[in-house]
Parts: sequence; structure tokens; C-alpha cells
Amino acid sequence: MANKENKRKIMIAMDGSEYSEGALKWFVQHLYKKDEDEVIVIHVTDHRQSGSYGSNWMPVDPTTVHLAYKEEEEKAKTIIKKIDAIMMDAGVQGNVVRAHGHPGEQIIQKSEELGVTMIIIACRGLGTIRRTIMGSVSDYVVHHSSIPVIVCRH
Repeated sequence: MANKENKRKIMIAMDGSEYSEGALKWFVQHLYKKDEDEVIVIHVTDHRQSGSYGSNWMPVDPTTVHLAYKEEEEKAKTIIKKIDAIMMDAGVQGNVVRAHGHPGEQIIQKSEELGVTMIIIACRGLGTIRRTIMGSVSDYVVHHSSIPVIVCRH
């Protein structure tokens, strides 16, 4: 058994999609060493959409924003339960970390705070136009990380 200092600290970013589940399964199949790895799964809830209802011309009822926020929180709880179940089924020992904000920024920030040695993230394979317009979390992480990033394609 490796001592704590020699363990790899691996962060797996999961958003609840089948692609992120695939990234976790790929990690378990190809890289996971139970006695040598400390696994941290991160799930980021992005509430920016909750506050974007309405406009200067048509303000939104604060109750609507509150309900959207609450709905996103319930969805995140469901996703985390699913992640826990997947980890248990795969025999992965680790922790799920929850963050709030821009997913790419939070993944980088938490990886630095926790001293992670590698990040594994899924790629949805967005086309050039969609990625340019919407941005891509995996693209952001690859370009802003100071540690190795493995991007799992579906």
C-alpha cells in the first residue's frame, strides 16, 4: 500500500451526463490503482442561468428565480447520489466535492486548492461553431490547468 505522500490525487469532473459517466468508467478500466489513488469527483452547479430570467423591460418575479435555483439544487443532489452509486459499483474509493459557479473555473480552482495531480474530464464533441459560441468546459480546463488533463471522448 502506498503512503499518503506517494498517492496520485486524481480529480474527475462529472456533470451527470453519460459522457462524464463514461470518463469515470474509462478511468476505472485504464488507470485506477485502488491502493495508489486518491479520487476526488467534482460536480459543479452553475446557477448563472437561475438569475438570467427577465430583463429591464420585463422584470421577473423573484419567486421564479428562487424556484429555478431550488430545482437546480435538487438536480445536483440527484446527480451526486448517482455518482456515489457509480463509484460504489466500480469499487472506487473517493470523495465527491461540490462547487458552485462557472464549471471550468471551479474545476481549476478546486484542483489547485486540493493539490490534485491529474484531472479527467469528458468531452461532448461539440462542433467548432457551438464551442465558439457556448464555450467548452473541457477546453477551458485544458487551457488553464497547470497539471495534466485527460479528456475522454465519447
